[in-house]
Amino acid sequence: MEIKQTSSEEVRNFVRDQVITYNMQQLPGEKGTKKETTEFTIQDESGDITGGVTCTFYWHHLHIDFLWVEETKRHSGYGTKLLMKAEDFARKNGARLIKLDSFSFQAPHFYQKHGYSVYGKLEDHPAGHTQYYLVKRL
Repeated sequence: MEIKQTSSEEVRNFVRDQVITYNMQQLPGEKGTKKETTEFTIQDESGDITGGVTCTFYWHHLHIDFLWVEETKRHSGYGTKLLMKAEDFARKNGARLIKLDSFSFQAPHFYQKHGYSVYGKLEDHPAGHTQYYLVKRL
């Protein structure tokens, strides 16, 4: 046996799938819930993506992985529209909560304005900033 360092999406997916399989065996009541990824995007007239939100749904919750709006389009309501699409998806799929993280230089106040509350924070990560963990119960 030897330990090898790689940078492979295939290996990353294999290890993730093994952990998910183990976790599902530990939570039999949650076994029937599907694990699903989805994205919602905003596209301009040319079809270029100018904003988007990526999400993962499992164990009756939605995790917002990333939410981004092109800098020139910010403060125009697009972030709110993307967040609402993700929340609608969560509700339609029976989610009990939505969780995410956001750095102090990103948008923790944006999420708090939309009903998310901070349940944890990691100060000085990255150095000089704070990483916030937020949740919204549905």
